[in-house]
Amino acid sequence: MTVRQYTRYLLSIGMALLSMIACSTPATPPSSDPTAPTVAASERTKTVLVLWHDWSYPQDRVLSSLIERYNRSSLSAQIVLQAHPVASLTSDLALAISEGGGPHLAILKSHTIGGLAETGSLLPLDDLLTAADLSQLLPQALGSAQVSLATTSALYGVPITFDTLALYYNKANFASAPPTDTTTLLAVARGLTDTRSDPPTWGMALNLSLDRTIGYLYAFGGRVFDDQHNLVLGLDGRAGAEAWLNWLAGLHNDERILASTDGITVDNALTTREALMTFDWSHALNTYHGLWHENMGVALLPRLSDGDRPPQPYVQSDALVLNTRISGVERQAAVDFIRYLIDAESQTDLLRVGCQPTLMRLNIGAAKDIDPQIRAAALIFRAQAEQGQPMPNSRQANDPVWGVLSDMQANVLRRLLTPEQAITGADSALRERLSLPSAP
Repeated sequence: MTVRQYTRYLLSIGMALLSMIACSTPATPPSSDPTAPTVAASERTKTVLVLWHDWSYPQDRVLSSLIERYNRSSLSAQIVLQAHPVASLTSDLALAISEGGGPHLAILKSHTIGGLAETGSLLPLDDLLTAADLSQLLPQALGSAQVSLATTSALYGVPITFDTLALYYNKANFASAPPTDTTTLLAVARGLTDTRSDPPTWGMALNLSLDRTIGYLYAFGGRVFDDQHNLVLGLDGRAGAEAWLNWLAGLHNDERILASTDGITVDNALTTREALMTFDWSHALNTYHGLWHENMGVALLPRLSDGDRPPQPYVQSDALVLNTRISGVERQAAVDFIRYLIDAESQTDLLRVGCQPTLMRLNIGAAKDIDPQIRAAALIFRAQAEQGQPMPNSRQANDPVWGVLSDMQANVLRRLLTPEQAITGADSALRERLSLPSAP
């Protein structure tokens, strides 16, 4: 082959390759504001909305099923589901929106909503949904998605499920109903404990983390802020906070109750069936069902015997939020999808896998084809949530406040400070970090 023939041969191969590449390249690049995936030709007349979430099995399966049903029935919208890691969903969303993109919708834990609302990443929903839409939802769950900004308060998410605490117990060890007050609870727990066995049996294993115990701070009459958002921890809230910290220290030091800030130790005792009662979140329902099967029981958190007052645990929600950049047509499609997720049929499907429905008119007791234990637990969680309070969602609550309160509690349980000293230190730290005047 001559040099000219070899050159012509190489050129012919190059032209063929270029032709193949051109045929495989899309004519138009996809939009990135917000993320817009390629859809089938039959769906191109519909408004396409991308939804980010961090749900895991089995909740992710029912979410996919709900969206498939919606996409088949909707004449105007198509939802595209995209999973993201739990640890990075909120930061991924904030970054994507700040760069002019991101999904149209996302399902977020309500305590993360405030920071995104403060930066203008989320769309306020008060003018998009009617009072009738919102009045049918659990008020405490709705409050968890309400964000107070400098001059106003607005709804930035619609809760489709909620999460709160209750007493889990192994019914095989109870001849009658579980304890309903703290004095009886501790007496029963001590009676069920056997530290001489190997391994020991604990009547109660309690993680003393702030999120699982703060409901009793309010039962003791303690407060961190008053109704006008003034810091009162070291003032009007001091007596109740001291009583609460002394109560926690007593639990921590009780040799016949496994009460610890070491969550791993508590979890190990529960997962190895060495513990018979605990306080935990409703999202752990499937875990305890797997441990105790037909003997799993769920009850209201025991009332505080001192004053016969109920605890006020936090209520968190999984809330649907909207990208602040979506268009008017996309907003209306999103509202239609929100109403679909909070209707009775969708809420029943969520309940079926252990999610707690926010729709108050849903008759849980009459829900068909649902495990009776799940139905019974859902009635308890709804009643408990009605006694609870919305989990704070501001950036301030998530960073300085929560950290300072956790340190206050830990310093008492480690015997580094007395309750009085810990409260004084926490009050001073909060005033400094929140730029508030010193306590009078």
